[in-house]
Amino acid sequence: MFTVSAPTHASLRAFKPNTVSSKTTAAVPRSSGRVGLVVEAYKRAAKKTKAVLLKTSDVGQEGDMVEVSNGFFRSYLEPQGLATKVSQELMAEFEAKAAEAAAAKAKEVQDAKALATALTTIGKFVVKKTVGEDGKIFGSVSAADVVEAIKAQTGKELEKKAFDVPDISAVGVYEINATFHKQAQCKFQLEVAKD
Repeated sequence: MFTVSAPTHASLRAFKPNTVSSKTTAAVPRSSGRVGLVVEAYKRAAKKTKAVLLKTSDVGQEGDMVEVSNGFFRSYLEPQGLATKVSQELMAEFEAKAAEAAAAKAKEVQDAKALATALTTIGKFVVKKTVGEDGKIFGSVSAADVVEAIKAQTGKELEKKAFDVPDISAVGVYEINATFHKQAQCKFQLEVAKD
């Protein structure tokens, strides 16, 4: 008996006819004394390359790790200087940056929660406004006034957009909602007093 040696390719697989399962291919009938060979082709595998973008392009922002086809990388991204292939050093650097960003985000959430707790603990801030004879204030109380009252009492400079101030036109005590982060929200009292 003789052995058939066929070139091997990554996407091809050769079988002897008597070992072929019925679910992969149809059985090949045996001819008189001849040995047949069945070749089965695998589904074509998508060939992708991982690349780190050096400049912002249509596939992502600068510093992003993207997976693109080999041809797109070789013919467009690499010659234009838009991306470079991912190596072990780049992968380690990318993971370090991701860990650093996650730590910074966690610190931001922690600081926002601490600020919300501090404002809730203090509980009440006072804003002084000029008042007319009927108890109505001249002008209105805005988020800028709330920020100034907090700065006067705590020394912290905060952003106006964090505060949801209701329409205030008279002297009294009002509830203010503050959102410093999705996970850090609080409520406190704002007293509008006569100046």
